[in-house]
Amino acid sequence: MTMRFIPQTSIVLADHTLRFLFAWLDFMRQTSPTGPAWTIPRSSDGSTGGAGDNIAAFGDLTFWVAATSISWFVLRSPDGLKEFLFARYNATDSNWQIRYSPAALFIGGDITVIPTATDEVLFAQLALTLAVDSVLHMGADDATPYGWFMYCNANGDFNDSRGAMAWIPITDSVQPGDIDPYVFSVGTSTVNPFEVGNMTLETVSTVIARCAGIPPGQAAQRTLPALTLRSAFGNMLPSNAPADDNSDDIGMPIPFGVRSPLSAPQGFKGWSSFALWNGVARAAGETFATRTRVSWGDVNFLWDGSVPLDT
Repeated sequence: MTMRFIPQTSIVLADHTLRFLFAWLDFMRQTSPTGPAWTIPRSSDGSTGGAGDNIAAFGDLTFWVAATSISWFVLRSPDGLKEFLFARYNATDSNWQIRYSPAALFIGGDITVIPTATDEVLFAQLALTLAVDSVLHMGADDATPYGWFMYCNANGDFNDSRGAMAWIPITDSVQPGDIDPYVFSVGTSTVNPFEVGNMTLETVSTVIARCAGIPPGQAAQRTLPALTLRSAFGNMLPSNAPADDNSDDIGMPIPFGVRSPLSAPQGFKGWSSFALWNGVARAAGETFATRTRVSWGDVNFLWDGSVPLDT
């Protein structure tokens, strides 16, 4: 694992969602050591669409006229095995859908229609509305298993979430038969998906914060929330179980799965050490003492050693 980072990128209010998405995809497609070396094999800037990377500026993401001119892009993992499709679904700049192909990959697509994949799942169809000047923080692994995260805060306030996403690899106790050991988490404006209430949400839809993935032995996406350990006095994890010496550098691997009372298929998916529960309560943007990890809610991710800036 070699993480690549862009600790903070300013997003001005004008064309905020388009700048937000462009800054992220531009980081993801940068070659190592600048970025994690994902590629854009197919895309549309509204006037040129199909194979290739046609997205050169945030303005290329602005187009949507039904069956006439649509902006979209496919993001492919460095090993060439998995893809995300980000596509506008109406004329509002903030309204995007996120589709995922775990193996078959997307084909087709031009300026009038988005591409498709035989195994595609709709992870989200939501409004990524920043609403205020914001600051975007990004990190991604340029080696297998290629996890990544982004967190956007309102300018001057880490705790005012303005959109966040993560592709979280399941790296420990992966269940036999699991065809896709990942969980996707997303939050819209003012909803931090990395808070315990959203990470563990069991009844969700594509328009609100969620953790979703593909259960072992299944071919379709469904909700795969994080699991917590509870006591009579509330959550023991996260943020309430420091180590014996009360060290602030303790993080707890996150288990994901579906509890037995919920609809089938139930079961345990595995643990993530890419994203960790906080051992002690933290504010968003707070780093561990060594600055090797950063908190974006009740979850922490690897960090580059810098002091995060909220402006």
